[in-house]
Amino acid sequence: MSHLRAISFLALSRAERVKAGLLSGWFFLVITTLWLLKPIRQASLLSHLGSSEIPYVRLGAVVVVGIVVAVYSRLVDRFTRLDVARGTSLLFSLLLVAMWLALTLGGEALGGQRWFVWFVFIMVDVYSTVMVGLFWTYANDVVSRGEADKLYGPIGIGGILGGVAGGALVDVLVGVTGHVNLLLVCAGLGVGAAAMAWITERTVKPPPRVVAPKTEGSWGTALDGLREVAHSRYLLLIVGVVIGYEFAAAMTDFVVSVIFERSFTGQDELAKMFGRLGWIVSLTALASQILLVPLLLPKKRVALLIPPLAMGLAVVGLAIVPVVWVAIVLSAADRGLNYSLQQVTKETLYVPLTDAQKYKAKALIDMVIDRLGKALSAIALMIIIASSGVSITASLVVAFVAVLLWAFSAHYLGKAYARKVGADQPARPEERPVNLARPVADAPEPR
Repeated sequence: MSHLRAISFLALSRAERVKAGLLSGWFFLVITTLWLLKPIRQASLLSHLGSSEIPYVRLGAVVVVGIVVAVYSRLVDRFTRLDVARGTSLLFSLLLVAMWLALTLGGEALGGQRWFVWFVFIMVDVYSTVMVGLFWTYANDVVSRGEADKLYGPIGIGGILGGVAGGALVDVLVGVTGHVNLLLVCAGLGVGAAAMAWITERTVKPPPRVVAPKTEGSWGTALDGLREVAHSRYLLLIVGVVIGYEFAAAMTDFVVSVIFERSFTGQDELAKMFGRLGWIVSLTALASQILLVPLLLPKKRVALLIPPLAMGLAVVGLAIVPVVWVAIVLSAADRGLNYSLQQVTKETLYVPLTDAQKYKAKALIDMVIDRLGKALSAIALMIIIASSGVSITASLVVAFVAVLLWAFSAHYLGKAYARKVGADQPARPEERPVNLARPVADAPEPR
């Protein structure tokens, strides 16, 4: 049971418990808000426009997120990490209050408008990209590499519990309050997240950011992230994992949406079912976080490979039996791993990197390349719909190809991480094991 103790607060020092507890609580609020918003936006889209609209609205989200990340890249070095985290949380809270007021006054006449449905969908996509990305950027900046394997497990549990809470709240409350009033709950949670960012900064008192020197030229700052990625094989492998996963996940999410659309009617009923799927997925992720993360997190290659294997099984299962209960079970197994083991493992990969790689390359990967994977999947879905209609089988075939890319990149990324950590912290001669039978075992692999 030692691996279970590794994920608990009991295995940490007092300072580590404080840091992990604050970050875990902050992450809980961010993900609870996200899982309150996701069922609302999905139900709105399916009930008013239908699943055939999904690829188009996803392309729209890519454009908007691209604008957001361009602004982010230009402004991030002008503010402290606390200003960025706290200000963004409060900005989203104000936007959610404005949406609630508009829907309260405009009712279904406004909520059913195509442009408003698009706005809701894209806003939630922006929230997911920006708030989750900013949280992990902050965490990567205040958690040392020595702490990462110990703290990221407990921190991740906060997010998973947030998924359970958000999905359960939708499942229970949407029939009582309606989906519109849940926006006020989300706004309040956003204020709470801003407060948690302030409390974390004041309590942990991390050293100031070491901001990388600015590149000369008007486009220098915006292109820094791209330069970092283009010149790093390690970051390119992360790109392969991200695109493979997002492409496959977008395809399977589309299939689940089609199955739900064909099985349920009414916006509140759809929101309720997506909320139910959310808390089931999050409970699965919690089990993974407790049982698998502490055991596998130090073994990066294994931890990176298990999620694509689960996704591959999910794709095959949905292809054989495309019904609601199979969609829920397989989504729980697939997303549960990706919201726990996959996410925590991926975030630890950034800890040993430079400030520019953490803030700019990571922002590019999380906010642009991630969305590029969604855009490519949207284009593929448009082609599928144009040629075969809303085809579950064709979508899953494309998803399986993406899983292969994901698994390939994950395999070599795990090896690259081992080389990077070994190069950063070489063992002293007296600590290096001697193996006369295989004298080159410790040599780095050729690039």
